[in-house]
Amino acid sequence: MFTRFLWSYPVNTIRTIRLVVGLGAAIAIAFGYNWPLAFLCPVLASKFLATDKPKVPFKTLGNIFLIVVVAFSSGILVTRFLLPFPVVFMLVSLLLIFWLSYWSHSGGNEFVITMLLIGFTIIPLLALLHQAVVIEVTYGFIFSCLMALVITMMAHELIPDKPGTSYVNAKKAAQAERNLPKQTRLQLAYLSTIIIMPVLTMFLMLDLSNAILVLVFVAILAQKPNLLVGIQGAKALLLGNSIGGIFAMLIYATLVMVPQYSFLILLFLLLFLYFGGLIFSARPLAPIYAMAMTTVIILVSSATLGNADADEKFYTRLIQVAMACGYIIFATTLTRPYLNKIQATE
Repeated sequence: MFTRFLWSYPVNTIRTIRLVVGLGAAIAIAFGYNWPLAFLCPVLASKFLATDKPKVPFKTLGNIFLIVVVAFSSGILVTRFLLPFPVVFMLVSLLLIFWLSYWSHSGGNEFVITMLLIGFTIIPLLALLHQAVVIEVTYGFIFSCLMALVITMMAHELIPDKPGTSYVNAKKAAQAERNLPKQTRLQLAYLSTIIIMPVLTMFLMLDLSNAILVLVFVAILAQKPNLLVGIQGAKALLLGNSIGGIFAMLIYATLVMVPQYSFLILLFLLLFLYFGGLIFSARPLAPIYAMAMTTVIILVSSATLGNADADEKFYTRLIQVAMACGYIIFATTLTRPYLNKIQATE
């Protein structure tokens, strides 16, 4: 009965409702239980729910989770045995990042690639602090990933797309990446790698574990240099994160005045409802709003899911996101001539 009533609404409305329900549940669980890296649960869930792609089969979700577990376990082993040998470790990291970048430009699963990139970049940095920190972060990350996948599956079961829903745009985008010539995919992977490696090297040499969010953002954003290079790409990146930063400051300031769990959930539900209507609209800036919503989740939840110094953490996170965006724009601007040659050969 409920499903038939739901199917009377337009497709974009159904997807917005699913986004609100799914991310609302993720926020409520993350803030209610607050395990290590709990803020990643709604961030990862948004990777699935803030998209017009079809429902991911249960078997595929299970495979994704297993890949993440194996990858993080492998990351711990590689870090433990190779970190004492910096040159060998950096060469292995270079090959891993290049492989992931190539897979990304070959139509690989974006969620899995994001998880692997985060794992292979933050585990070595945390290992410089203490091995126990790595284990705690790994468990927290894997559990956040599991919760995000479960919430995504339940959201799709409770609020399914109506029969006959078209996924043409999502399929076209994936097919376009698979159809890229091998030489082009290799060159784009090389470009992504040379953007990420200087930051990873600097963070490891200077032990900048307090600014780890910068490294994570750079690793994620550098996967699509062909979308970021140029004036339009730079504007999109700046606009998306600026919008997210403004909303994050407004929400955080409101929570400081009314620090209640129920009020926090209500604020996020309103945020998801507003951004969901924009993300699933036909507006050309729809992808920017998805970026902005993710920025809000990261800034507010990573700062407030703690025991103290929430104000300092929030504004530190805000500066770190700005630094990551600035570096990406700078790096892609420098490599723009090389990317133009790649695109000219396609």
